[in-house]
Parts: sequence; structure tokens; C-alpha cells
Amino acid sequence: MGHSPRVMLARATGWLRARWRRLLAIALVVAFFYLLGYFTPRVSSPGMCLIYG
Repeated sequence: MGHSPRVMLARATGWLRARWRRLLAIALVVAFFYLLGYFTPRVSSPGMCLIYG
């Protein structure tokens, strides 16, 4: 491709710096729902298959 690793690293760093707040917010939302599902009791009901497939 002809791009040096230094140029690719600079592009990746610039992309991350421009979007770090959005990426952090997404990571926090994912972590919240993961922990919510981890600590809630397991419930099986007839409607579960309709909701979760």
C-alpha cells in the first residue's frame, strides 16, 4: 500500500482523539448493561423467548 507504519499510527491516533468521548460513552453503556445482566437473578418466563429470540 505504500503507507509507512508511522503515518498509519498518526492517522489512528488522530481518529481516536477525535472520537474518544463517544467511544468512552459506548463502552460505559455496554459495561452497565453487562453488569446489570450479570447481577440480576435468572428468570425464565414464557415471554422470554419472544423478547430474546
